[in-house]
Amino acid sequence: MERRVGRRAVLAGAGGVVASVELGVSAYANEAARRPPSGELVDVQLLNITDFHGNNRTPTAQIDGYLPGPHGQDTLHVGGAAYLATHLDGLRARKNSIFFSAGDNFGGQPLDNKMLSDESTMEVLNALGLQFSALGNHEFDTGVDYLIDHMMKAKPIGVPGRDSSFRDSTGHPYQGIKFGYYSASILWRKSAQPVFAPYNVEWVTHGARRYPIGFIHLTVADTPTGSTSYNPKLDSIETTVAGNQTAAFLKRRGVRALVVVVHDGAQQADKLARPINGANLATGPAIKLAADLTPDICAIVTGHWHWWFNAMLPDANGVPRPIVEAGHAGQIINEIRLKLDPRTGEVVRDLTVSTNHPVTLDVAPDPRIARIVDYWTAFGERRYGIVAGHLDGDFTPALSASGESTMAELGADLCLWSARRKSPVDFALVAAKPITGSNAVAGSLLYAKAGNMDDADGVILYGEAYSQLGYENPVLTVSLTGQQIHDALEQQWQTAADGTVRYSPLNFSANVLATFDARRDVGDRVDPAGFRIDDVPLDLTKTYRVAALAYTLIGADGYKALSGFAVPYRNGRDHEEFIDYLRAHPVITPSARDRITLLS
Repeated sequence: MERRVGRRAVLAGAGGVVASVELGVSAYANEAARRPPSGELVDVQLLNITDFHGNNRTPTAQIDGYLPGPHGQDTLHVGGAAYLATHLDGLRARKNSIFFSAGDNFGGQPLDNKMLSDESTMEVLNALGLQFSALGNHEFDTGVDYLIDHMMKAKPIGVPGRDSSFRDSTGHPYQGIKFGYYSASILWRKSAQPVFAPYNVEWVTHGARRYPIGFIHLTVADTPTGSTSYNPKLDSIETTVAGNQTAAFLKRRGVRALVVVVHDGAQQADKLARPINGANLATGPAIKLAADLTPDICAIVTGHWHWWFNAMLPDANGVPRPIVEAGHAGQIINEIRLKLDPRTGEVVRDLTVSTNHPVTLDVAPDPRIARIVDYWTAFGERRYGIVAGHLDGDFTPALSASGESTMAELGADLCLWSARRKSPVDFALVAAKPITGSNAVAGSLLYAKAGNMDDADGVILYGEAYSQLGYENPVLTVSLTGQQIHDALEQQWQTAADGTVRYSPLNFSANVLATFDARRDVGDRVDPAGFRIDDVPLDLTKTYRVAALAYTLIGADGYKALSGFAVPYRNGRDHEEFIDYLRAHPVITPSARDRITLLS
C-alpha cells in the first residue's frame, strides 16, 4: 500500500530533505502521518542506537557527551547507560517494539572498558535488552576469532580472571553476547560466504496474526582492511549490492516489511548548528545508498559517522522513507513508527514517522543499570592500578637529532617481538612522527611515580601501559620488496608547496642500523648499503617479511610505498601485545637512540 506524496510534502535540501529544525520534532513521510487514520493498522515501533562504543558512563567530553539544544547556542548534556535505560523504558510501546543497534557497540571506547576485554560493555547491553545489531568495523578490532570465540561464545582469552572472563556484577564469569550480530556484506575471503547471517526476521502481532519484518544488515566496506579492524581472513561486497540482493531474497519468501541497518552514514552541512532532528544532509555514502536501495525497503538506519540526522528521502519511485542516524556514545535513541496493512503485511509508507530522542539527564537513572555501571567502573579503576611491568628509564616521544625516540623504538621492538611469536620476521618499523594521521607512539612511560596511589618509581601500571603505547591497532606481518622498503624510506622527507622539506622519521627494531644522507636531494637520501638488517645491506631485489602496525602499512601514516605489501598476517593488537611484552621482559630499558645516523 504505497502512496506517492505530493510535492508540498517533500522539501529539497542540500543533498536531502529538511525534516524539522526543532528538538523533538518528528519527521513525517506525508501530511497524513500527522493525523493517522483510526483503522485496523498494525503499529510497529523501531528503537535504535548506534556507535555506543562502550560508553557505559555519561560522557563528559564535548564531542561525546553534548548535543546542540533547541535554541541555537544551547547544549544538552546526554548519554550514559542508566539514563539510556530510563528513556528506553519511557519510549517502549506495550507491544511490537523492537530495540536494535547499527553497530560499533564496543571498541574505540573508554579506557576502563578497553582493559576489561569488552566484557563490561556486554553486560550493560545485555541488561538493556538489545535484541540484535549490525556488525560495525570496531567489532573486529581484536580480530574475527576474538569476536566469535570470546565475545559471542564466551571462551576465555589468555588466563581466565587475569586477561578475560572476569566476574560480572552478579559474580558470574563472562557469559557472552545475548543478542545477535548480522552482516550481509562481510564475507570469508576463502569461501566468499557471509561470516554472519545477512539478515534477521522479527515477528509482530495483531490480533491472532503474526507479521514478519526483515532487517538487512550492512557493514562499512573497508572493514576487512581498515586500520583498526584489519582482518586478512575477511572480504566484503558493495553494500548496495548486498542490500538489494538480500531484500529480493526476503521478498520472495513473503517478507513485505524490510528495513536496512547499515554501519555507514552521512552528515549534515553543519554539525553544531543542526539540531538532532535536522536533515540537511550534505555528504556521506548513506545518501547514495538511500538513492540506490530498492523501493521495497521502507526505512534505512545508519551509523559509523557519529552524526545525528532524521530525514525522509524519496526512493526510486518517489516515495519517502526515513534515513536516520542516532549520533554515538548513547546520545540519542531513534524511534521509527511503522504502520502495516493487516491484509498484506506491507508498510503503509505515507504514515511512517521518525523521531530522534536525546538521552537527557533530567530523568532518574535506572537503578539496575546504574549498579552494573558502578560495579565495572570500580573494577576498571582497580585494574588500572595493577603492576604490568618495570622500567629503568624514561620512554618519551621526544625526537633526537637523527629522528629517533625511545617510545618509537620501543614500539618497533614490540612489533618485532609480537610478530616473531607467530612466524619469522626480518625487522619492524614504526612511524615516530607520521607524515599524516595519528601517532601510535605519542605517549610517555616515565620512571618517576605518578599520582596514582598504586604507582611507584620504576613501575608501569596496567592502565599506563594500555594508554600510552598504541591505539588499538593490530600488528601485521607483510611481505615487502627491498625496493618498496627503499621507496618508503625516501618518503620520510616531504617537500611542501613553499619548498621547505619536512622530515617524518620512521624508527626501527634493534636489529636495524640505518644511515641517511640529508645533504643529498629529496628522493635520493637512502643508499641501500646504508640500511642494514642484522648487519646485511638492504637488497632491492629481495622480499622481506616486515612487521608494523596496520595503520602504517595501509599508508594512513603517509608512507604510501608501504601499502603495496603482500601476504599479510594479523598478529595480536598493540595494547594486549604490549602487556604480554612486559610480562616477558621483567625490566625494559630505553634505547640509546643510536639506530639511525643522519648526515646533514
